Amino acid sequence: MSPRPSRQGSATSPPLDHQGFTLIEMVLIIVIAAVAILPLSMLFANTSIRSGDARNATTAAQLAQARMEELTADKNSPARGFSYLVTGNYPAETPVAAFSGYNRSVSIAVDSTYDGVTFRTVSVTVSCPNIPPVTLTTWFTSY
Repeated sequence: MSPRPSRQGSATSPPLDHQGFTLIEMVLIIVIAAVAILPLSMLFANTSIRSGDARNATTAAQLAQARMEELTADKNSPARGFSYLVTGNYPAETPVAAFSGYNRSVSIAVDSTYDGVTFRTVSVTVSCPNIPPVTLTTWFTSY
């Protein structure tokens, strides 16, 4: 009578309950991972590109704000005042000093009057490649 084979295996043969992955399972894992990595890599690439655009937009907004503050200081200055606020006193900067790639211009509309108050609409526009122009607009009054 021959002995019956054990399910546990012997010292020379592996157990019958193999644990691990089959070749088909490994191929499926590799395919799923490859399909998932492509969109993720595109997401990271777009994010790095857009972070540069955000930095340019922030710089453009700060340049527009700085010019608007200069206009406010001129309007409030006893030596200059409201009458100094004309487009000819603020030539376009192409490029802005110390910010190559950024262009800044000031646009001052003709006087308007509402309820007896004279005011001017003033716009500062800063442009830079890869972003839409940033425009800051306000009104200055004659008093």
